[in-house]
Amino acid sequence: MHRYRMKRKRIWRAYAGSYMTAICLCLSFLFCAPHYAGSDYRDKLENLGIFGESRKESVLGQDGCTPIPLDKGVMWTFGDTILGSWKGDLSVDSTFEDSAVIKGMISNSLAFTDLPDDETIRCLDFMFYKENGTVAAFIKPLPGEDPSVWRFWAVDGIEINGTVYVYYIIVFIDKTIPKNKSLMPIRVMGVGIAEWPKPASWKPGDAVSFKRAGKIFFEGEPAFGDSIIRRGEHLYLIGHGPAGDKRVPAYIARVPVRSLKTRARYEFLDRNGAWSRSLAQALPCVNDVMGEPSLSYNEFMKQYMIIYCGLEGSIKSITFGDFPELKNKKAAVLYIPPPLPKLKTKPYNFYYSSKEIFHTQKAIYAIYINPAIYQPILLKIPYSALPSDTILRLY
Repeated sequence: MHRYRMKRKRIWRAYAGSYMTAICLCLSFLFCAPHYAGSDYRDKLENLGIFGESRKESVLGQDGCTPIPLDKGVMWTFGDTILGSWKGDLSVDSTFEDSAVIKGMISNSLAFTDLPDDETIRCLDFMFYKENGTVAAFIKPLPGEDPSVWRFWAVDGIEINGTVYVYYIIVFIDKTIPKNKSLMPIRVMGVGIAEWPKPASWKPGDAVSFKRAGKIFFEGEPAFGDSIIRRGEHLYLIGHGPAGDKRVPAYIARVPVRSLKTRARYEFLDRNGAWSRSLAQALPCVNDVMGEPSLSYNEFMKQYMIIYCGLEGSIKSITFGDFPELKNKKAAVLYIPPPLPKLKTKPYNFYYSSKEIFHTQKAIYAIYINPAIYQPILLKIPYSALPSDTILRLY
């Protein structure tokens, strides 16, 4: 089983938000812990509500929500994206089915904004990639791939010498899987890369043309590409899954910048803190990931950071000075979101996919997905909210 086997449940009988959270349920193996009673850090964080209010002018709901810095501005990738119209106001206190009329769903979407800062992070203007006036998928099926059974979930990417690369998770809806074996018949078939040679004169609103450049990872392997950073001449990636016995691990990989499309050049952080070509020896840096995590390097802390949503729904982090340290690190709880509403039409509600989207000298900004309204929720995390060993390195 895999986290992405949890993202769909009976869309033919329920609205798309329920469809997505069912896959989260598969990933967690029905594994859910009670809501935490409190956290030392909770009062120091700010929950800023729905991230990117302007998105609602073009879409009803999305998950994923991954920023890719370009030479100018930011390109945002999203996973499954719900299209339709509004019939009421959407807020963190409402439910999706009370607010929206669904007309369709695409498996990925793309938008552009200016580079955010502390003042603009809450009011970014999202300009979506559209075809014939409608938000459209930018990673498309190949001839012979039935879009009703093939899905392409965009995650992180990077711009290198004018070409933009995006990793995407390849999902096949396998209707031959017995219903008693899985809540949804979904198989993750691997991870591919899409590329777009961005013209030097390109600006938001101009045409975008991504081509699928091949598969890098395969069925039964982690979904590397959830988050990517460049450090020197290497790209460092984090990826989650596949799930095991009540566990969903995450792993770290690296690859030379010029070789990101060559699987043989990828190395994996192993249990000894070294880099190995053997994926079987890779170190699970955490074992309780719900959805995509993030990996970043914070130049103000001079540390790497992983942010993710745990299986029980809390938002967690790990900070470390260099990758060999990860084998001795444990995650700390940063924030516990409020309990989700209990809905008869949507019995499987679980928070998922928490990740950093931006940081400044003042704070780290992260999101997590609220399945009740199928929206990313924005957190402002002051550095004082981080665990004490992290804070000491700041000064």
